[in-house]
Amino acid sequence: MTGSQDQSESIRIAHLTMLQGVISRMGANSFTLKALSATFGSAAVAVTASSDNPSVYYAVAAIVPILIFWLMDAQYLRYERAYRNLYDHVRKGEEIDAYSLNAAPFMKDIKSVFIIALSWSVSLFYVAILVSFGLVVYLILKGA
Repeated sequence: MTGSQDQSESIRIAHLTMLQGVISRMGANSFTLKALSATFGSAAVAVTASSDNPSVYYAVAAIVPILIFWLMDAQYLRYERAYRNLYDHVRKGEEIDAYSLNAAPFMKDIKSVFIIALSWSVSLFYVAILVSFGLVVYLILKGA
């Protein structure tokens, strides 16, 4: 290898490392949203259960943020997929500006946030949270 090829390869490896860091952060953010959603649902159940006069409005007020977390999680997954496509292009040595973190050109190839939100990898978690939350709140309100 010539010096220019060595330098080009080291730039590509550094670029891949940067992209892997972004992809890892996207996954960590997605996990954090799942943890926040579960925590928020549990807190809402606790508030409903400890209230002297439990109301269905507590449950409705808790569902809205959980749905927002669901959409945010799907958006992180959407961005992660775009960055994975960018990563593959850099890995294959295709023409991408060195150290570019612009995944916007790859977003058009990724499904919409609503379709991703309904995919099994995202929806199963949030449906389970909402169903268990609804069941517990129903039992609390029925017993009240």
